[in-house]
Amino acid sequence: MMSPGTAHASLKFNHPSISRRPDPPRRLALRLLAEHKRIGEILALIDGHDLGSMSVSVPFSRAPFTSIAAESFVAFEELVIVTGSSGLLVHSTDERCFLTGIKGYRNDCAILFRHAYGKVTCDLSTTHLGADTHVGFLTHGTFKEAWYADFAKQPAPRMPGRDDWSSLQCSQTELNELQGIVWRGGTLCIERITLEP
Repeated sequence: MMSPGTAHASLKFNHPSISRRPDPPRRLALRLLAEHKRIGEILALIDGHDLGSMSVSVPFSRAPFTSIAAESFVAFEELVIVTGSSGLLVHSTDERCFLTGIKGYRNDCAILFRHAYGKVTCDLSTTHLGADTHVGFLTHGTFKEAWYADFAKQPAPRMPGRDDWSSLQCSQTELNELQGIVWRGGTLCIERITLEP
């Protein structure tokens, strides 16, 4: 479900909670998982528990890196960020710190979670988009999109201001928990990801 704060987003479908379509981001996530054995090892976890047992909030202000190269990955707290053909960077302003794309378009990445969670909230801004943008929430194990939102290109992209932030949220039932987010297209700005059992 989208929170009331996301009313400014331009959704390109009538019923996002039941929308399903072939998803190139899923292919990206599965291909990168297959190619990078280390990512699979990180997600497999030593403790052997697939499901997250407590709430976790991961703000990008705590990121120990400022950029992620294209075609690579970084493990950061409960996240494993996997990039496709475009790199990412952590940008800071006086008020906020957020993950964003290097290019105005053709961004493609997967933000995977070490454990699966029932509810995911992504605090983001869509004011900096240079192209149409797709955000999908991936189910545990299959990495299929359980829910997605498409945002239209902004007429004049700009860095987000104080009032330009909102939350995109997805909740799933037991046995369909979420284990990642995919992002393709414009330059999204993600400030924080909150994961709840």
